[in-house]
Amino acid sequence: MPISASPPPQSPEERQAAILARIEREGRVSATALAAEFGVSEDSIRRDLRDLAEGGLIQRVHGGAIRRSTLPAAFGDRLVRRPVEKSALAAAALGLLRPGATVLLDQSTTTLALAHLLPAGADLTVVTATPEIALAALGRGVTEVIMLGGRLDPVSRAVAGPAVLAAIGQIHYDLCVLGACGIDIALGITAQDHDDACLKRAMVAASAAVTALITADKFDTASPFRVAPLSRLDRLVAEAHTPPDTLARYAAAGVDLLLA
Repeated sequence: MPISASPPPQSPEERQAAILARIEREGRVSATALAAEFGVSEDSIRRDLRDLAEGGLIQRVHGGAIRRSTLPAAFGDRLVRRPVEKSALAAAALGLLRPGATVLLDQSTTTLALAHLLPAGADLTVVTATPEIALAALGRGVTEVIMLGGRLDPVSRAVAGPAVLAAIGQIHYDLCVLGACGIDIALGITAQDHDDACLKRAMVAASAAVTALITADKFDTASPFRVAPLSRLDRLVAEAHTPPDTLARYAAAGVDLLLA
């Protein structure tokens, strides 16, 4: 006799546990699909998603929910996460840097990896709000390094506040290279910190082209502060081992992918 399939979870607590496990495994869920699978109304699923979101466990989006980014905000903590993967993304991005370009590197540990890999003596003007990135670029002997000034935040180790936001707009950038706390097709690029998000938004607005360097764990995750829609990205550099279905969804959304 064939073994029957396990019955769907019936109580809200059981459903929520199953939904959370699904989001952790697959990155995102659809309220309509969950309602059909569990045999309950979409209103019940929306209440489940609301409860999980209020508990800080997921991020609700239109039509469902995605993983909430849990990356630590402190620069020092982020520095030790996935160094090999970040270096691979940085190496892949080197080919996007054109001689004579003015390149804006945002305040992420992935762009710091890029600064460390810049070709020695490259004909580039590198602009950043992060002293460690400026020093790394200076050490590579690029043509010019411009350090944006203002109040230095001890957590992000980047300059923050009105002065740096005003300074960003005084230069035209050929390329802005972003790291991100989270990326989602509907929400675009997001950041965990308000000042970080403001700085990233100003960088995107001042740049002719924008490239994001994204480790596989950041796909289909969201942080509280929006930076830019997916349509603003000219290129997304991702790890080659990112799940193929994830890459296919982002490619279908119009993202130009470069795999590291």
